[in-house]
Amino acid sequence: MKITYVTHTRFPTEKAHGHQVAQVCAALGKLGHEVTLVHPTIWTGIEGDIWGYYNVVKQSFKVLRIKSFDALSAWWVPGSLAFTVSMWSYRRALRKFFKDHKADLFYCRSWEVLDPMLATGTRAILELHTLPRRGLRKFVKQCNACWKVICLTSPMRDEVLRLGVQPDKVIVESDGVDLARFSHVKRYTKEEWELPANIPIIGYVGSFVTQNNVEKGIGELFEALGVLKERGRNVFGLIVGGVDRGNRYGKKGESCGLIQLDNFQIRPQISSELMPSVLSWFDICVYPAPRSSHPYFMRDTSPLKLFEYLAAGKPIACADLPPIRDIVDETMVTFCEPGNPQSIADAIEWALSHSEEAQKKAQKGKEHVKRFDWKERMKRILEE
Repeated sequence: MKITYVTHTRFPTEKAHGHQVAQVCAALGKLGHEVTLVHPTIWTGIEGDIWGYYNVVKQSFKVLRIKSFDALSAWWVPGSLAFTVSMWSYRRALRKFFKDHKADLFYCRSWEVLDPMLATGTRAILELHTLPRRGLRKFVKQCNACWKVICLTSPMRDEVLRLGVQPDKVIVESDGVDLARFSHVKRYTKEEWELPANIPIIGYVGSFVTQNNVEKGIGELFEALGVLKERGRNVFGLIVGGVDRGNRYGKKGESCGLIQLDNFQIRPQISSELMPSVLSWFDICVYPAPRSSHPYFMRDTSPLKLFEYLAAGKPIACADLPPIRDIVDETMVTFCEPGNPQSIADAIEWALSHSEEAQKKAQKGKEHVKRFDWKERMKRILEE
């Protein structure tokens, strides 16, 4: 089947959604489909091989850049209008492109590009990662015109159904993981990163904020590490993947009584290829979250990092959020209260003090995550 994936963002991108798009396209390619990814003309600053950047099978999908106006890079377009102008130009370019480009199926993760896709009469799948705040009547109409609507979480599905999307179109499928990356992990020594050899490593991998400015709980993690230090528990925090402008998070750690390099390190984003190796150093993986009613935490999140933690077979201290319960339960992770550093510290300390029980949870999680392999996920979506 000829499948065209239409993304509305720059590609490649260092952000997590780019990794997710690449994995979905690669998985569809592994299933034997002819996959083409199209994206707008938006400057990325990333050069080199796309497949190597995302650590996916080379040439498992084609990539086409559609010529459109990049208002985000135009200094004279007001910032508040840049995205709207860029999407207007991109939709116009897509309509022209679709006159000659034929596909058996369209796939996208944004309602911003649905109109030109639906106008072709070709079946379309919309995978939702969040929901619009405006234009809900049009959004529901678009969803009902799609072949299928994929929701990452059951709380998101419930909201979509409440808005009026037809139940027979809606499927819940969480994000996924490439298990092959964890089958042959290249080993590096801790000394290469100046990590302590005999102190438990408490690790986090991922961005520090989402949706530009929504904090993801790194401050609470530092506070938890400070609590553990006060309790006399000797651990080392390794925080990987975020941008620490102005050493803001480093200063947060220091304000919690921690010393950089002695008690913690903050490292920038690492490659997808290196990720399993870094996770192999962790004694405990942490998925924190703030105390928040934001839809991202209460409805939308299906964190790629959690699937990678599970695939690595590591004990996990995990914020107990409603969407997370779609993925794991207390037999696989040790839950902690969102926004509560004491609770995070308790979960970490329990895993360290009950290593055998924590490892049993980790092994169950590692077995459980097999159903979330990208290839199996995409196979279910196309078959259901």
